Amino acid sequence: MKNLDTAKKIIEKALNSDDTYLNRLTGISNTLKKLLEGYIPEGFIEDIKDLDTLPPKKKRAFLNYLIKAVDEAREREKNKKLQKTHEEFYSLEDLRRLDIEDLKILKNIEKKAFRKIGLNNIEKVFFLPPKKYEDRRFKKLGKVKDGEYGLFEVEVLNVRKIKKRKLKTHIIAKQGFQFLDIYFVHDKPFLFTFFRKGKKVLIYGRISTYRNKKSMIQPEMFTEYDPVIHDRIVPVYSLKGDSTVKITSQTINHLRRGIFKILKKFLKFYPEYLPKEIIKKYKFPGIHNSIKNLHFPESSESIEHLNNFEAPFQKRLIFDDLFILQLAQILRKNLLLNEPSEEINIEDTLLEKFKESLPFELTEDQIKVIKEIFSDLKKKTPMNRLVQGDVGSGKTVVATASALAVALDGKQVAVMAPTEILANQHFNTFYNILKKFKIIPVLLTGSLSQREKKKIYRLIENGDVKVVIGTHALIQDQVKFKNLSLVIVDEQHRFGVVQRKALIEKSNKLPHTLIMTATPIPRTLQIANFGDLDVSTIKTLPKGRKKVETVLLFDDERENLYKKIKEEIKKGRQIFVVYPLVEESEKIDLKSAEEGYNHWKEKFPECSVLLLHGKMPQEEKDKIMLSFREGKGDILVSTTVIEVGVDIPNASVMVIEEAHRFGLSQIHQLRGRIGRGKYEGYCYMILPERFKYPLDDREEEKKRQSTVERLKILVRTTDGFKIAEEDLKLRGGGDIVGTAQSGKITFGIADLSRELDRNILEKARVEAEKITENDPFLNNNKLLRKIVLERYGDRFDIAGIG
Repeated sequence: MKNLDTAKKIIEKALNSDDTYLNRLTGISNTLKKLLEGYIPEGFIEDIKDLDTLPPKKKRAFLNYLIKAVDEAREREKNKKLQKTHEEFYSLEDLRRLDIEDLKILKNIEKKAFRKIGLNNIEKVFFLPPKKYEDRRFKKLGKVKDGEYGLFEVEVLNVRKIKKRKLKTHIIAKQGFQFLDIYFVHDKPFLFTFFRKGKKVLIYGRISTYRNKKSMIQPEMFTEYDPVIHDRIVPVYSLKGDSTVKITSQTINHLRRGIFKILKKFLKFYPEYLPKEIIKKYKFPGIHNSIKNLHFPESSESIEHLNNFEAPFQKRLIFDDLFILQLAQILRKNLLLNEPSEEINIEDTLLEKFKESLPFELTEDQIKVIKEIFSDLKKKTPMNRLVQGDVGSGKTVVATASALAVALDGKQVAVMAPTEILANQHFNTFYNILKKFKIIPVLLTGSLSQREKKKIYRLIENGDVKVVIGTHALIQDQVKFKNLSLVIVDEQHRFGVVQRKALIEKSNKLPHTLIMTATPIPRTLQIANFGDLDVSTIKTLPKGRKKVETVLLFDDERENLYKKIKEEIKKGRQIFVVYPLVEESEKIDLKSAEEGYNHWKEKFPECSVLLLHGKMPQEEKDKIMLSFREGKGDILVSTTVIEVGVDIPNASVMVIEEAHRFGLSQIHQLRGRIGRGKYEGYCYMILPERFKYPLDDREEEKKRQSTVERLKILVRTTDGFKIAEEDLKLRGGGDIVGTAQSGKITFGIADLSRELDRNILEKARVEAEKITENDPFLNNNKLLRKIVLERYGDRFDIAGIG
């Protein structure tokens, strides 16, 4: 309203002045256009652009015409205000700002359910993805099949205590002429109150049929019918979250009721952000319909369709997730292209000279990637490239060539590694190659003395040192570069966005960025995780890499393993033993590293056994790895993933305990730690004995077979890319813009382990490219831009856009 009042005053002042003043009056076009945008029709706004150039008579006529439109707009706004006092209205900002704890429509027990899963704003509730759906429609006992779930209203005929294996209570009930045996594993008094003879009760559970007799064990019981959770398909949400908030068997129902109330009151205010053309092209349902059905699908929906996430509203929301992610990545790329960076002058003969300086031959892939990097470095826009290569494919040498090109042009390079031992390893590689070109790198790590650090800080600030290799010590405030032009980050998933940003901000201009990863990334994940980066791939391994034989063993076949280890230790080789990390919340009785350590010491009393685990400070971990590398230990027992990239050329055996608890790519990474020297490598994946023999339970047997088949993929192939593809199908795509290396996407319902979602991703990419082709910063799609920035502004560092 304020804008309209100001515009009216300006127009009135102009109309009250003479023609001479009107003729001289300029700048009014822009001012009025800004004030009236969104209040008066688009046609008027277009005409206002020419207002300054009109002669006085036409200018006066147009302003008389315009003031009427302004008055009409003011009237509309007044009515809106009156309406708002009578009828509630919530903007997108309101839906993001309103705290769930403050909502009067929710009971405290419902608020507690939201606290458990860490949800506090209404917009996030809209997009909370169910992990699956349950069929809680009323069923007829006569029509249900074995293994089917359902909600049943039955009449109690009898209730009694029994002693039948674990079962303690038996209830006989009927529905029409059909009978049902209900069993409980306890005999608590409330059961006898609830299941009174002659009473009609509501129960939900799984039907088992044996010789025409139907039974159910431990069903859910309900004292009354609730339309939010009964006789419909209901969502099942993950209740992982705040471990201090205790849950009960009813928490999920409290959550469902809370979501139902929030949708009823607030969903109508949520704006449609997807462009009309896209909705029309893919025949997508509207946003309100999609969100409502995400949580409470129509009863006519197929439960199978829903659990495969194939319903039209699910496809729409999967598309939205991936489309918004793609837009965020393209926005970041476009922003980077706007930033200037140092052009690096590279001699045409540099690659040949570099090849000649090496004691080994570069692979074709390495040469191709170096050429791609050199081409990027010569540009005025910053390089943003990811180099992916299988374990031991020679990424460090490629990084050294990149650093050499920049250093020879008198500019500085920072190489950041996740641990001291890796930083030391990189330093040795860089030093041995760069010294031939009279460039001496320095190593900056936390364990250096203050005196040594200060000396290095001075050299960096004066520009006397061109290549600095280090750990997190590189991002300390005291480190100031003179002209940092290239940042190389090793194993990008080990660093947060914040640390990378801190390093990049140490440059006057935006530096070129090279990220190296040893985890092969399937094409789908390249688009999803790294759409804002150019990706280079090194597939061929350097000559001389030894083959690693991979063997799947069961616990009762360990003697063969111990025999092999003894042989290898006699030859002077070293052994890695890795145990899986167990989340504290998992109450699983796994062998701890300490137990494992004692077991291996007992089995090999004559050997030196070292222990490495996640609770140790980084310095201690580095110390143990270093002494193992120097040959001061025969066997290293570890809970954490052995530092990615660490070279122990003398290690020849990798034992992976509880192998079923690792991802395929993770095991592939681990076995890449051996066979790095001149000796052949052996990788043993150990499975508990229970996986060896077929099981009676059909479901459990299916799981057992799939576990064994999954691990056999590693026995069959050493191609990291094939393995990564399989892992993606089996374990999901990781947190697609975060740091997780496995598990599902953390925002929305998209899940790249489903083929459907992978196909949708391709479409989302195409549409995002199309829309940003003519509108690179989404200035003409303001609402869409708002949604993109809210979800990904911080994570992609694009919050300051526009």
